[in-house]
Amino acid sequence: MVMRTWIAVVLAGLWFTAPTMAQNTASSGQPPVVQSAKQVKVEGFRNARFGMTEAQVRDAIGKDFKLSGDAIQKLEDPTERTSALIVKVNDLLPDSGPAVVAYLLGYKSKKLFRVNVIWGQEIGSPTKPQQIVGTANSLRNYLVAQGYRQEGLILNQSLGPDNILVFQGTDQQGRLTELVLGILKKPPAQPDAQPEIAGASLRLSYVEKPAEPDIYRVPGGF
Repeated sequence: MVMRTWIAVVLAGLWFTAPTMAQNTASSGQPPVVQSAKQVKVEGFRNARFGMTEAQVRDAIGKDFKLSGDAIQKLEDPTERTSALIVKVNDLLPDSGPAVVAYLLGYKSKKLFRVNVIWGQEIGSPTKPQQIVGTANSLRNYLVAQGYRQEGLILNQSLGPDNILVFQGTDQQGRLTELVLGILKKPPAQPDAQPEIAGASLRLSYVEKPAEPDIYRVPGGF
């Protein structure tokens, strides 16, 4: 379970970001982009703030979820040379089921620079697909009203047959919030039937510097 959690939460989707960030894809049938008088500040997740040390993030986890000690897994990524503090929590949102929260600490700074929250099949959760989709819709509606920059705001953009970029937006400092819904399908029972939905996963990410992640890179000219 530890290895599966690490792969699902961190490696499998850590640096994926839709390439068409400058495009606003709101269209008919999608929620309207509302003009909000407020301006959102993407500073982290709950009490965990970008730039916090590992000890400070652990304190924030304790405040938010009353978790400490062995309830907080620390895992290392040998490729990007980052580390992650990972916790499992229940019912972050009503009827959303269990979630895994991963707090990513940078290669050079050793400080918080990204948070991933994962629901659904990717973390082995039995939550029904319709509940995951409902959570995606609720989060999208919430995020739309928070005052993200209109420039580059993306809603409900297809990323292929199995993934939807439900929301992507930045604050005035360029810090990113991204919500991606994945649908797992299984072959239909009959040749002409529609594929059946076997499961769904949802990833919410808050990123301090999406264009400059604090990860190890092979030096130029190597």
